[in-house]
Amino acid sequence: MRRRHVLTGVAVLAIVVVGLRLSTGKIGGPCPVEETAPSEGCESCPVPPGPLPRSGRLLGIDVTVPQEGSYDDAFMVARSAGMEFTTLSLGWDELEPAPGQYDDELLDIANAFYPTTGTKLALTITVIDTVTLRMPPDLDGSGFDDPEVVSRFNALLQHVFERLSDVDVFVLSIGNEVDSYLADDELLWRQYTEFFRQTAEHARELRPGMDVGVTMQFYGLTRDAIEQAQSLNEHSDAVLLTYYPLNADFTVRPPWQVDEDLGRVAALYPDRTAMLLECGYPSGVGAGSSDELQADFVRQVFAAWDHRALWLRVLCFTWLHDRSPGDIESFSRYYGSEDEQFLKFLATLGLRTHDGHPKAAFDVLQTEACVRGW
Repeated sequence: MRRRHVLTGVAVLAIVVVGLRLSTGKIGGPCPVEETAPSEGCESCPVPPGPLPRSGRLLGIDVTVPQEGSYDDAFMVARSAGMEFTTLSLGWDELEPAPGQYDDELLDIANAFYPTTGTKLALTITVIDTVTLRMPPDLDGSGFDDPEVVSRFNALLQHVFERLSDVDVFVLSIGNEVDSYLADDELLWRQYTEFFRQTAEHARELRPGMDVGVTMQFYGLTRDAIEQAQSLNEHSDAVLLTYYPLNADFTVRPPWQVDEDLGRVAALYPDRTAMLLECGYPSGVGAGSSDELQADFVRQVFAAWDHRALWLRVLCFTWLHDRSPGDIESFSRYYGSEDEQFLKFLATLGLRTHDGHPKAAFDVLQTEACVRGW
């Protein structure tokens, strides 16, 4: 799933206000009380233990802006729910529109905004973004492991981290859902693996202590590209993935399968740690879902996270607000898909409506996060 922040100059003007508001601590009072109900079809599921304190785990929310409101306002809503980090995804081609020439606008805004708010950042630079190649146009036709490609990307990394000198970037993903683009092309997988090996080494030199990996889809890791993903992840610091439990027709699978699904990833990478950088479930009936099912998904995610707290260090919910009809049209063009079910899945993926009202899932997230200490 393509992610993009809506940081603008307006956000920079609000930095002082945000910093003052955040210095007072978490918004709101005691944790809300929630009456829970078992998942449909889960009568025989084992009863999970009580909530596990957050310990060293990191909770994130992919901040999206409602119809009426600013990024600042949406950001504060996410912070009030326990958000410790958010995501920033930028295409290589938009960062470097011409050879050796960089567009620094979003980098400079991020460097001014996030340190003031005390928020960590999961940064993705999309060499590949799901089905789209995001290399600069002048490199079109070059192999991923071409020395010029590696050299140019390493130069970009140096520039990016110079501009983000004050930001706590705790993880860098070099590519997003790359398994979709690489598909079953063994040559492309080998080229990208070598590209990643070399650029990841350089990234660690530039920002010691930062984890570096490549984000892949749940189904790529566990079904469609198991061996290729394992080879690539030999060079990563953590297993990075996105998770949307969907059927092939983009309708939802039952929420009670979350723990089993994450267990499949853990079984393939038992000696590694994982970061779930996108985690979402639509609420719309067009996707075979409902507000109640989406809320139960959030509940099941927290329970599964408790179950594998030492393995799954980081989790980010996607999105805070539903996207606008115009955004959905843009996604349709970007992904080259007019599949009605796919677009219905995207349309209600937020934890809150596009007009800014919380869904049941957002209330559950606040409760589950609060009782664990977020």
